[in-house]
Amino acid sequence: MLGIIYLFKKHKGQIAVLVIFLALIVIYYFFDPTKSGWFPRCPLKLLTGYECAGCGVQRSFHSLLHLRFVEAFRYNALFVLSILYFLFLIILKYSESSRSKKKLLNFFFSKKWLLFLIIIVLLFSLLKNTDCYKTFINNL
Repeated sequence: MLGIIYLFKKHKGQIAVLVIFLALIVIYYFFDPTKSGWFPRCPLKLLTGYECAGCGVQRSFHSLLHLRFVEAFRYNALFVLSILYFLFLIILKYSESSRSKKKLLNFFFSKKWLLFLIIIVLLFSLLKNTDCYKTFINNL
């Protein structure tokens, strides 16, 4: 019993994140953001009519949970691709330790990489509002 209490104390932050993530999975599995009015709306889109990089993430997550991958990609391609990126980071973090692993982790958590990701998000926000992107996404 003391071992379990110790594990909970040692990993309480990770357990809290896991519980929140599981709650979000349950909510987004059973409630469709396109049909429920209580999901938050994008303030940028409400004010300007333009979509930000995060627009469509809720609908995309709901579609992914129902294994509708093309639909999820149409709602927000960057979100779907970022899941693959985060899975890669998780696998890398928990893989066996090596010198190359440490170099990769240092690279993926560097300021230069963070700046690169911010540029990707900003470019995606711009691209997402073009007719070319909308035509491409709708023809998938």
